[in-house]
Amino acid sequence: MNETANRHRITRGIRFSFLMNLAMVGIAFGFAMWTRSSAILLDGFFSLIGVVEIIAVRAVAGLQWRPQDARHPFGFAAFMPLLNAIRGLLTIGVCGYAGVAAVLLIIDGGETPVAGPGVLYGVLAAGGCLFAAFVVQRAARETRSPLLEVDARSWWIDALYSIVVAIAFGVAMLMQGASMDVAARYVDPVLVLVLLALALPWPVGIVRRSFRELLLLSPADAERIKACELAEKVLGGLDPKQLVTRVLHSGGGIYLLCHVLMEEDRTVAVRDLDQARDELTRVLVEEFGTAEVDLVLTTDLDACVLAD
Repeated sequence: MNETANRHRITRGIRFSFLMNLAMVGIAFGFAMWTRSSAILLDGFFSLIGVVEIIAVRAVAGLQWRPQDARHPFGFAAFMPLLNAIRGLLTIGVCGYAGVAAVLLIIDGGETPVAGPGVLYGVLAAGGCLFAAFVVQRAARETRSPLLEVDARSWWIDALYSIVVAIAFGVAMLMQGASMDVAARYVDPVLVLVLLALALPWPVGIVRRSFRELLLLSPADAERIKACELAEKVLGGLDPKQLVTRVLHSGGGIYLLCHVLMEEDRTVAVRDLDQARDELTRVLVEEFGTAEVDLVLTTDLDACVLAD
């Protein structure tokens, strides 16, 4: 898939996700008004956050494809981790508010659930989220877009929430049928707390990874080691004395700055250096989806060494 076709595929994936989120917001808020369920309302707010995020994602996707300029000499790759950090912090804020409200409702004695419509909502929402997850995941796999990968993961998690909602309201129906009305009153706030326990690891992980990128920290050890191994394999043809590789995430892909330490009497043709860089970029793209490589030839070890 060429770059233009890849962009169009990403844009279609983002548009589809936006429309599905709008549909999920309408369904969730409608059922929340019908059932007076805090859990369904929370699910609706998650979808609403998704709508706002996708609007921002479309803007960021457009920025990523803009060329570097005098004001942004290293391009716009940092906008992606910034957006992901904001979306993660926003989700954590909503979770915190919903958790406090659920605890207060438990203290107040709970609320009688409208269980039948709650089960219906869970089934409808789970079906819609699973359909969206399959479509967006396929687009993410074809385009290797980190934006779509995050969005697909969000849809899978939303589907899990909806399944839990359906099961919980099914249990509430059984409790009501068994004359356990008092216990059934606590199903909704307890369900909110369960959803929060399931939800929080995802935004916390997104925020942690995003701040690592914004602070220019190296990626996970597995990615860093793999990138360094590929660099050593490809650049070995230059016969370096030593290779010092700095690895960063850049817009969901990989950025490598390789200092190639050479013997003082060693000469390298510019053509050979260009071929080595192009080959390294190619293999990194195959491995990570997006990659950028800078090579620096030097005979000064102090100029390139990394501290322990």
